[in-house]
Amino acid sequence: YGLLSVVGTKGSVPIIRCPKGGAPEMVARKLNRLIAEHPTTSRVQHNRPLLVILDRNMDLITPIAHSSTYQALIDDLLTHNANRVEFKVESTNDHGRKRVQEKKFDLDADTDPFYSRHKFVPFPEAIESNGAELQDVTTRENAIRSKTVGGAGAAGGFDGAVVHEENNAASELASAVDSLPKLLEQKKQLEIHTSILQAVMNEVASRDVPTFFELESALAAGEYKNDSSKAKNEVLELVTDPTKGNVEDKIRLVIVFCLATTAPGADVTEVATKMAESLESIASSQDADSAISFTKEDHDKLEKGLKAIEYLKNLRSLQMIPNISEAEKDYATASTTNTDMLSNFMARATNQATGLLAKATEKVSTMFSKIHKHRATRIVENLCEMKPATEDDEYLYLDPKVKGDVDMKALRSMSRTPVREVVMFVIGGGCYAEYQNLQMIANERRSITYGSTELLCPCEFLQQLGKLS
Repeated sequence: YGLLSVVGTKGSVPIIRCPKGGAPEMVARKLNRLIAEHPTTSRVQHNRPLLVILDRNMDLITPIAHSSTYQALIDDLLTHNANRVEFKVESTNDHGRKRVQEKKFDLDADTDPFYSRHKFVPFPEAIESNGAELQDVTTRENAIRSKTVGGAGAAGGFDGAVVHEENNAASELASAVDSLPKLLEQKKQLEIHTSILQAVMNEVASRDVPTFFELESALAAGEYKNDSSKAKNEVLELVTDPTKGNVEDKIRLVIVFCLATTAPGADVTEVATKMAESLESIASSQDADSAISFTKEDHDKLEKGLKAIEYLKNLRSLQMIPNISEAEKDYATASTTNTDMLSNFMARATNQATGLLAKATEKVSTMFSKIHKHRATRIVENLCEMKPATEDDEYLYLDPKVKGDVDMKALRSMSRTPVREVVMFVIGGGCYAEYQNLQMIANERRSITYGSTELLCPCEFLQQLGKLS
């Protein structure tokens, strides 16, 4: 009934597409019947929306893998719920004592121009933009304040021209002063993002997140398709390195290795076992002064993570989830624009007004240089563009205005109206990474709305996988 409410709110009868069998078909057919029985179905409508219903099992990598965009990293690395982000900031007072301060900010893209423009962009680009905009706002603020200080102006002299100039100067000064509150509000929002960016960057640097992101992207792109032993060795090297990542980072990488490659189950078990042994060895050797720790909470996360890995390995052996290594043939489409921007990022970040971020950037040598179309994005794109020999031929085509199923072979020979509006719904946990990736195929002529049973951060999704085992 939630989807029926969405359809009712939009006020248009959609064309429903979904894979055959399983939960998507059951939901699609029931929704198709409910819409058909609704009195508004008989209205004449043009440019009807496309409703795509998918099962979470079609892509288990996206909600578990590390992300590269600003909003998705906030959701992954910080505490983020109902648009409120929370994190802790550690500082040192004059006496050398460390003080931890908790910060909470509400993020709303409708009222925050910076967040609206940059929530979908790669994280390094958000840092650069924040520094540049903050510097610009600060410069404009200083210019206005200097006018107010020197606004007393020169007195005396000739009456006519001087009075006219003084009137113009007074008018400009009044206008500048009127714009100051808005400018200060903009500066305040940018400084909030500076704090958030710093908190995210601290996590990125301390956990070496780009290393995990790059390897996961390469695995999902099929770069190790013909060399699973190399994939195994690189994953093993990273998950047994005590200086990189936390427990959940390593578990997530092993899961991507399991789902994105055709590596034998014995290899997945070996990698998971050696990862566990490496983490347990930290617990047995750590002391009070150790920089690397393994707590009881970490131990519980490890146990649940190992159960999740075993569960997914069994699903893969039973062929209950798609073979990602076969499905991702066109996955790798690295952005050259991002690569050019990233090559200059480290040098430029130190020169920005947000110089406090530079401390963390020293540890980050490569920042998220690849953006790929995820599985759901490619499915929606194929359906929108009606590409032959793709999901457009295989998926069910349900039209609430037509009784029974529509024959796709007959429909293929007919002209169809271009898709202007898409609603993509996932049965199961959704994530910001998937939502943002879908925007890659949105444009001026096509809008895309994303929905799911619930919205989860990667660690919450990992916990659910552990419970399913």
